[in-house]
Formats: sequence, C-alpha cells, structure tokens
Amino acid sequence: MKKSQKLAKWAKLIQFVGLWNALATAVLKMLRIEKVMRVTLLGQPIFIRSATPDLKVAISSLAESEYAGIECEAPKVIIDAGANIGTSAIYFALRYPEAKIFAIEPERGNFDMLVKNASRFKNIVPICAALWGTHERRTVQSRNTGHWGYTVAETANQTESTGQEIECITLNELMEQHGIEEISLLKMDIEGGEKAVLETSSSWMNRVKILTIELHDRICPGCTDAFKAATKDFARFDRHGEKFTAYRK
Repeated sequence: MKKSQKLAKWAKLIQFVGLWNALATAVLKMLRIEKVMRVTLLGQPIFIRSATPDLKVAISSLAESEYAGIECEAPKVIIDAGANIGTSAIYFALRYPEAKIFAIEPERGNFDMLVKNASRFKNIVPICAALWGTHERRTVQSRNTGHWGYTVAETANQTESTGQEIECITLNELMEQHGIEEISLLKMDIEGGEKAVLETSSSWMNRVKILTIELHDRICPGCTDAFKAATKDFARFDRHGEKFTAYRK
C-alpha cells in the first residue's frame, strides 16, 4: 500500500472512531491481542474484538452504509441472515425504527457480540442458528479468512472445523415460529449457504418483497444460478458493490 493510501486510511479511521480508538485497535492488531473493546462509531457505541475484522465490518455497515442503496419504504419485518456482530442489524434498526429485525448468526463468538451490540435495540431479535434449506444440524466451518468467513455450506475451499454444531433452520420455520406473514426485506450474507436456501425457496419466496444478497460462487459454485432461478418473478434488480438486490415491485 502506498504511503498516501495509508495516510488516507488512517485519516478515515480517525474520523470514524476517534484518535484514541484508532491507535488502540492498531496496537492490539499489531500485537495480535484479541480483546473486546467498546468504540464509538459516528456516535454509536459498538462492541468489537481487536485483531479481528469486527471494526471493518462495523465501518462497512454503519459508516460506509453498504445497505444504503436499498429502496425499502416502511418495512415491517427484516430478516438479517449472516448478521455477524450485529452492525448490519443496527443499521436497519436505526434506519427503520418501526421494523422488527430478526438477526441470524451461527458462529457462537460472533453471536455473543451480536447480543451485546443488539441489547439496546428492542426491535432486534438475535437468533443463534444458520439459515439453510432444510432443518438439520451442521458443523460451523472456518475458511481461515477471519471472523467473517464462517460457513455451514459444503465447499471445495480449504476449511477447518470450529467444533461447533449448530441448528439449521428454514425460512418457513422461522416465519411460523415468529408469526411472520410477509418479509419486507430479506438480507442474506451467509458465505455460500445461500445456494441451499434459494434452491428450496419456492414455498416462501412469494412472501418476500425485497431480497438483498451477497453471492459466493467462489465458495459454493451455483449460487448465482440459484439466485436467478429463485427471483425469476421479481420485477427489478440493482447492484451495489458486492450486493445484489431484487425488488418484487
């Protein structure tokens, strides 16, 4: 990285979290010390773990607004599948305070952070599970890409078992358990698991108004084909960075 790029990155980090938090996270990262920290990100108190991608995830969700391009008017129910440490759910909670947000995360360390971050939002419901095409138990696998690279999908990529077994739930089960009639916005970023979910979506996809998704063909080939087949009846499609959004109207 060029010196000018490094300075620009530092300036942005200081702007987002302040000088002290920027220095503290940099030192702990250099020393490879993982420690739960409370930082203030553009006025929002957020818990992160140092020496992990947590701060980058938080900045993407809250400061760089990776979901700001979604056009969703007065949503009632939002499903956040692959909620990680909860900052995407917080973004939705701040933008849509009247919506009920179900934040699903399978990996226990991430889920613990999700619970801490979501605790001050009454409209966020944390769920420790993996969204999948069938109800079963699967092992959470690490792709050795950090705390944002966990998957329950079969992949040809090199993975390592976390030793965590997690309950996998379907959208139908989730909707039945929580009395959900219609999903205003379904967000999926589940590291290849979307293929299994989308391939079994015929019974519930007509109850989804907007689907925003990150596709991971590099992890699980066929994700894009499954997305195209599942959303064939949607009217409009947008792309913002790595996110594809399908609109029913």
